[in-house]
Amino acid sequence: MDKQQFATIAIGIKSAYPSSKILEDNASMDFWYLMLKDIPYEVAENAVMEHICTNIFPPNIAEIRKLCMERCGAPILSFDEAWGVVQKAISAYGRRQMTKAFETMDELTLSVVKSLGWTRLCESENIVAERANFREAYESKAKVLRDNNQLPEFVAKNKSLLKERYITAKEAEEISHIECSELICDGKENYNF
Repeated sequence: MDKQQFATIAIGIKSAYPSSKILEDNASMDFWYLMLKDIPYEVAENAVMEHICTNIFPPNIAEIRKLCMERCGAPILSFDEAWGVVQKAISAYGRRQMTKAFETMDELTLSVVKSLGWTRLCESENIVAERANFREAYESKAKVLRDNNQLPEFVAKNKSLLKERYITAKEAEEISHIECSELICDGKENYNF
């Protein structure tokens, strides 16, 4: 969306919430535009219209991005749907036809299945516990995926770069060890090395 299209959306938000102080100054307008400009105008406009029709309080950037991703983001299965896919794959292919079973799963479901272990899921005698474990892992990964899908591209790239820079740097640090041949205490809670 370009700046003029965003200005149209901003006018709509301001007129729908006249007592709000939202988007009052140029700095606010510039920041909101920066955070929303990657979204196609028609999608953003529709999301804002939905918010205006269903909420008495003005939207924030996260709410608009969430509504936009619901319209144009890749759908994420609910936990129940994903578990159903796993159960069908277990019934149809069992543990011996793992490759074929994996072909029936979306990427998120597959990553959870692999982390829990396909053979373990197939051979489990406590399916209730396996379902609970799957649910916990799936919902956690689905939330991360939804949150990441909501990010503007420049924020997602910077996040990756920062993770790479700081996690790699942290892993490279060596833990320093204090080597002391003798510890002398003077009796006054002061320790001399």
